[in-house]
Amino acid sequence: MRASSPRAGVGFIVLLIAGWGVAACGSIAPGPIESGLGCQGAPRQPAPPPLTATTAIVKYPVPGLGGIQQVVTGPDGNLWFVGGRGGPPNGLTEVVGRMTPSGQTTIYALPGNPGESFDSITAGSDGNLWFTEGAADAIGRLAPATGGIDTFPVPIPPPPASSQPRNTQTTDITAGPDGNLWFDVDQIAGASVMPDGYVGRITPTGIVTLFEVPGGGQPEGIQVGGDGNLWSRIAASEASSGCLPGCTPTAGLVMVTPAAAVTELSEDSPQFAGCSVGPDDDCWWMTSAGRMRRTTASGQVKDFPAFTTLGFWDPAHLVFGSDKNIWYVDGSNVMRMTLAGDVTRYQPPGANSGATWITTGPDGRLWFVEGASGRATIGAIRPPAQ
Repeated sequence: MRASSPRAGVGFIVLLIAGWGVAACGSIAPGPIESGLGCQGAPRQPAPPPLTATTAIVKYPVPGLGGIQQVVTGPDGNLWFVGGRGGPPNGLTEVVGRMTPSGQTTIYALPGNPGESFDSITAGSDGNLWFTEGAADAIGRLAPATGGIDTFPVPIPPPPASSQPRNTQTTDITAGPDGNLWFDVDQIAGASVMPDGYVGRITPTGIVTLFEVPGGGQPEGIQVGGDGNLWSRIAASEASSGCLPGCTPTAGLVMVTPAAAVTELSEDSPQFAGCSVGPDDDCWWMTSAGRMRRTTASGQVKDFPAFTTLGFWDPAHLVFGSDKNIWYVDGSNVMRMTLAGDVTRYQPPGANSGATWITTGPDGRLWFVEGASGRATIGAIRPPAQ
């Protein structure tokens, strides 16, 4: 679970790893293993493969920014990102940026200069870029042809009078199969994750509807699953809850259909279908234990070591490259996994502030963010020839 009070900079990130819900006993077995629906074997995870040197990575600094959260490919063939500009004493303000495939950038200030937070961006089916304004409880829309920005407030229900003051944030956003945009809303009160997070829907005209998570907890990382529904990972209702040392936490999830039916279940459930369909027609998912899970159409499940402990945060995000392999990041390096489960680790050259997000680019390269530690750099790696 990502948690923060309104921040003075994107570098302050807390990973509430213990905040994930149900715990499954046991450690992680080495090598590709057949997965059961629950506990794994006792052996420890193998050591990660050595870092691979490559000249296929190019890095593009973004001058004037204090950090970048996410980057996506826009309908105009450029890369679009959300980040923060400014710094002490007033903190960062959120901006949207455009980067050409050659690395030229343009920055767009947001109306009202909202503070920068755990913000997200996606390309909508209407040809616009849509993004969250976490510190402002709003959703933004940017027209790439003109740079014009519209902001739509998200009407968060007021907390009970007896509740602690809450830090409410719109976090992740994605384009739904119904032509609408879907997003997550988290609420934090002190050190506690409040039990009334929401999944939100906004139409291309700006009409917002919120759906409460039925079993409590905070949704994050919303994405379209292989079944065409919306899926978000769920954090536990209290930051202090979770499993005992030596256990493997299992994330709960909330599923919302485009018709707005809401269900909670576990990623280990046979009904889980929030994974991404790969070029092999199998379904792939980064588990909350940091393992890559493959589920075939016949229901066979196999877990592969992904060599990351960051399945709890944006590095749980994965994409399929033009080379038909799986690409993700581990908070430091860029990772490639073949469909057979073999992993290659690439370390970006120079100062590495931590690769925390990756996307497919318009030019066949994989584009990633190095920006969570206060630097603002976008990198690109060309998949090696097969």
